[in-house]
Amino acid sequence: MDLAKKDSIYIDKREFSILSLIKEGLLGSCTHLMNEKESENVLKTGKFNNESFPYPLSFAPRIKNENLKNVKSGQRLNLCLDNEIVGFIDIESKFKNDKDRPSIFNPNTCILDDISEFCLSGEFEIYNSDIKKSKNEFIELKKSHNARRITAIVSSFDPLHRAHERIFRWTIDKADFVVVFLIESYEDNGFNFELKEQYLRIFAQKYLPMDRIFIFPLKDIDIFHAHLNPGLESILAKGLGCTKLVVGQNHSGLGMHYSHNQPCTILDQFSMDYNIEIIILPEFVFCDKCKMIVSTHSCPHGTHHHLHYNSHSLKELLRAGIIPPVVFVRKEISALILAKLFPHRFKNMQTIYNSLFSTNGILEYKKDEEFYEKLLELHQTSYMA
Repeated sequence: MDLAKKDSIYIDKREFSILSLIKEGLLGSCTHLMNEKESENVLKTGKFNNESFPYPLSFAPRIKNENLKNVKSGQRLNLCLDNEIVGFIDIESKFKNDKDRPSIFNPNTCILDDISEFCLSGEFEIYNSDIKKSKNEFIELKKSHNARRITAIVSSFDPLHRAHERIFRWTIDKADFVVVFLIESYEDNGFNFELKEQYLRIFAQKYLPMDRIFIFPLKDIDIFHAHLNPGLESILAKGLGCTKLVVGQNHSGLGMHYSHNQPCTILDQFSMDYNIEIIILPEFVFCDKCKMIVSTHSCPHGTHHHLHYNSHSLKELLRAGIIPPVVFVRKEISALILAKLFPHRFKNMQTIYNSLFSTNGILEYKKDEEFYEKLLELHQTSYMA
């Protein structure tokens, strides 16, 4: 496609995904790209339509588009991604982009990408959006289950560990339906999105009631990175129709403090504005005295008896090829991750498997993850200790 065409602009996958969220109403009541006046008002008041709103929805494409200088009000521009038309925008106005001011497309002003000098406002349309497909699928499930109490969890699950399982079960017990928003990893050593979605779905299918849980993937979207603005998560949850949002007390950006002996967070205002209940869970640990996963609030034993579910450290072990104990991560999850990180690690893996482990007398080809699972089973064997 010729970029010189006056009726086309290029966008990237990230912008396409964020535009899809806006269009589907998952980032608040505003479903258009804001003009200069609206953007200035959000920056000044922190609100839109009397609801808390952290960033203006002002759009300055990151990919260089020379034709933006000549864009006029009333013009329709096709949105192009990888040489395909994926939508359009009807231009209401064009205004100067202040790169020092945040927007939903550039929430971290410390990272100044080579974005356009102009912002575009107006109504727009997105074609064939995975966000829309997931939303519609959820709405159908919600109707079929007549779900009223819907709880949201937003996490990168990088990796999925036992404390996450504890949160899942606690949440499912207290809701008609649970929505799990899977977000991109923000650390440099984070696992890729496809792998995370694969092991999350495998775990849900094997160990959770699938008729009461829905996995909503948010691929190619970095605005939820590191949970720096948990207000966005409450807006996201409410936009899908959730009535509760569950976050952990160690949630980055939560700003937790006490006022008159009552816990307060920056989410309190979002909770009131969007009529969504925010539940802050304590940290979950494994206590070697209780011999189970407990919360730090309910366990009477000291921290020297606690094993902590530190995602970064577990990830370091896995990337080093070390299998975490099953008290931290389920064997199926560890086996899948290691098999993806170290494909064909052992040239003679089949021989090793047959020479170490019992078989039913039939030589069968074993996948890498089956080898790791069997090895983990032996790590759990205690009668020789």
